[in-house]
Amino acid sequence: MNTKPRLVDYIFLGLAVLCFLGTLIFVIVKYPSLPDLLPSHFNARGEIDGWSGKTAAAFFPSIIGFLMLVIMGPIQFFPKLWNNTQGVPAYKLPRVIRSTRTSLCLMLFLMEAFFGCTALCAVNLAPMPALVPYLFMGLTMAVIVFILVQTFRK
Repeated sequence: MNTKPRLVDYIFLGLAVLCFLGTLIFVIVKYPSLPDLLPSHFNARGEIDGWSGKTAAAFFPSIIGFLMLVIMGPIQFFPKLWNNTQGVPAYKLPRVIRSTRTSLCLMLFLMEAFFGCTALCAVNLAPMPALVPYLFMGLTMAVIVFILVQTFRK
């Protein structure tokens, strides 16, 4: 039973790490020149609807991104923790494990990219592009549907 991580899993993990590091470096470089108040929240259309002090607004997305890397990065190597393989017939188990692992890696990348975009918009005092929240939610839903289809497919 081949359930080892595939190249695509490592690609998504690598992209997630690059998004996190790129965002963190950008925020650290820009931090000294930032004003005291920065956008800290954006509505579904990408418009700024909340403001915070510069430390919180600039680094909160990076902190969340770091926590996501620490939690979701390693968990892909431990399928028994996922709790979605109980009751799955043996012939389906490798497919369910591989698809769930790839989905977790993709979700991590999507979240890192979204938090990165949030931090970049906050630091640049710019609204978020209106398509970004919808794109993030749509892709997240697509990943969830993919996992469900792979799990319940005959």
